[in-house]
Amino acid sequence: MIYVIMGPTCSGKTEIANILIDRLNCEAINFDAFQIYKDMNIGTSKLEESDPHYSKYRLLDIISPSETFSVMEYQKLARKAINDSLKEHKDVVLVGGTGLYIRATLYDYEFTEEKESDNSDLEKLSNEELFNLLEKLDKEASEKIHINNRKRLIRAISMIRNSGISKSERISSQKHQLIYDNVRFLFISPNREKLYENINKRVLSMIDQGLVEEVKGLLNKYQLSLTASQGIGYKEIIDFLYGNCSLEVAIELIQKRSRNYAKRQITFFKNQFEYELFESKEELLKAI
Repeated sequence: MIYVIMGPTCSGKTEIANILIDRLNCEAINFDAFQIYKDMNIGTSKLEESDPHYSKYRLLDIISPSETFSVMEYQKLARKAINDSLKEHKDVVLVGGTGLYIRATLYDYEFTEEKESDNSDLEKLSNEELFNLLEKLDKEASEKIHINNRKRLIRAISMIRNSGISKSERISSQKHQLIYDNVRFLFISPNREKLYENINKRVLSMIDQGLVEEVKGLLNKYQLSLTASQGIGYKEIIDFLYGNCSLEVAIELIQKRSRNYAKRQITFFKNQFEYELFESKEELLKAI
């Protein structure tokens, strides 16, 4: 059986996964996009290495914060980890908050290898020019991307240039079916007011645990990749360290953006998966 523990940030997913590791005598596979980075611990609420469950987790601390990491790379590693456990006739627990990672791993979500090409010319185009170009290349994709979402416009055009296949063609070729049997999607969605309260408290706890010092250490040790430097909690503290805002403002922004992120997570999980819904850790654990 594959158990997928889904839920917004600060909903108790790791605690549930640890209990299941003990109960089922199995491993857990992380699907949080920032917990894959080494030395990004406090801001990601990562399990401490001293925790006895740490050694039971796969895909934690696997790359340097200076490196880029794609959904395709995650898919390859996660599917291998799942298949290894299933071959040993063991249950698998997947836990995290990055819905796209789990969607790409468990469903017939296939990537086309892209050849490297120079797309620097796209950066010189205005948003309107990019939109018009995408409309010619992939009208269906252009209808789903806002003209001001420059990053997605460039990415969609680059995909066509690099592979010869449009994003719409890739999506239509997939059946959106699970590629594994016996999967249970367990979605924990606590009371919204209580969740937001917990998020605010967790951010304050991160500061007390030394988040500012952690970010200083990262900046001294690495040339952070764009993805790593944009993580909630890291981006705001970097701005504080560079003198762009006060620590109080940084904390308020982390709390606000974490609450907004939780809201987006809930929406994604509800729209993308058929799940069993639980309001508390206790309720979820009773169902297994």
